[in-house]
Amino acid sequence: MTSAARVLVVGPCEGTARWRRLADLELLRARTAVDAIGEAAQAADEGEPVAAVILGRVNLDRDDRDSLEESLNRFAPGAVMVDEANADAALARLIGAADEPEPSAPACDPEPVEPRPEPGGAPDDESPAEALLEGRDPARAVLESARRRLGDPTIAWSPRDAEGRAPGVPVARRGVVFGGLTSERTAPAALAPIAEELALWLALAEQHRQLRRAAFTDSLTGARNRRWFDYALPRALDRARRERRDVTVMVFDIDDFKSYNDRFGHAAGDEILSETVRLLMSVIRPSDRVCRIGGDEFAVIFDDPSGPRVGAGHHPRAIADIAERFQRQICEHHFPKLGEEAPGTLTISGGLATFPWDGATPEALLDRADALALESKRAGKNVLTYGPGARQACGVDAEPHS
Repeated sequence: MTSAARVLVVGPCEGTARWRRLADLELLRARTAVDAIGEAAQAADEGEPVAAVILGRVNLDRDDRDSLEESLNRFAPGAVMVDEANADAALARLIGAADEPEPSAPACDPEPVEPRPEPGGAPDDESPAEALLEGRDPARAVLESARRRLGDPTIAWSPRDAEGRAPGVPVARRGVVFGGLTSERTAPAALAPIAEELALWLALAEQHRQLRRAAFTDSLTGARNRRWFDYALPRALDRARRERRDVTVMVFDIDDFKSYNDRFGHAAGDEILSETVRLLMSVIRPSDRVCRIGGDEFAVIFDDPSGPRVGAGHHPRAIADIAERFQRQICEHHFPKLGEEAPGTLTISGGLATFPWDGATPEALLDRADALALESKRAGKNVLTYGPGARQACGVDAEPHS
C-alpha cells in the first residue's frame, strides 16, 4: 500500500480510537452530514478522495441518508458507506484490497499525478459525472453525448432568460425551468429525453453548489468558515510562492465582545457579528476573503493576484488603508440593538502578518498574526499591530495603529 486510505467518520463512533491505530488508514472526522460533504469535497480537491464513509450516531432518516450518499458519491465515487456496526468488516476488506501486491514496475521515480484540467478545458468525451466532480457545468458533457448519439451537431441548449423563458424543448425538473433545447434536425419528441437528462444533471450541479456553499460558509454572518480558511490559505500561499508575490493575513476580534453579549443578549451579539462582516465586506478588494474562524474571531486573507510582485513597488498602504478604515467604521457604526450607546464604544484589535517575511507556512503565518493581535490587546485594545513583513508590504511605520 503506497499511502493510507482515507476514511471519513461521521458523528461519534466507539471504534474511532481503535481505527486510528491502524497504520493503513487516515481518519477524517465530521460532526454532521453537511460537515461530511465538506470534508469529502476537500479530500477530492486534494486528489486523495475518501475510500469509505462510516456513519456513527447521527440522526439521519432514509431520505437524508440517500441524499448524503448521493452527494458523497460525487466527491468519492466507489467509496463504501457503512454503519458503525459493519465498519470493522468493511475496513478489513478495504485494507486487504489496498495491500494486495501491485504489478511489478521498473525501478524509477513515481509517475507524477496528472493535474486536473482547468474549467473550460474539459475533454470532448467527458461524462457528466466527471464534469461535476471537476467543478464544471455538466451541460456540455450531456450535449456532446447527445450530438454523437444522434449524429446531430446542431443540438444546442439555452439558459432561461431573466423572465424565466427559454426557446425549444423545456429543460425543467420539479417545476424549475433551467432553459431549453433546440435543434435544426432533431424533432422535439426526440429531444425530450435529452432535456430530461440534462435537467437532472443541472439540478444535481445546483445541489452540489449549495452543499459546497453550506459546507464552507458561516451560516450566521455569511463569511467563509474555518474549514474554508484552512483549505484556502495553503493554496493562496502556494500560488504566491510560484508568482513571487506576498499574501497578508489579518486576524482580529471584537474587544470585550462577551460583555456586550451578556449585557444586551445573544441577539445583539449576533447582530454585532453580522454587521462586522458586512462592514468589512464593504471595504475589502474583490480578491480578498473574510472568514469567521472562531466565536468573535475573524481572519481576512488579503490576496491580490494582480498586485505587484515581491521586490517591486507596492500599492501605497492599500491593505493598511482597508484595515484602518474598517477599524474606524466599527467604532463609529450604530448597532441598532445596542441603542444610542453603540457609536464610539465597539472596537477591534488585530494583527497583520505577511507571507513570506512574517511566516513561510500557513501555520507560521497564522500564529504570527495571532501573536500580533495579542500584542494589540496588551497595548490597550482598539489597536492594529503589523509584523515586520506586513509593515514592509503595507508601507506603515513600526508603531501600532489605533
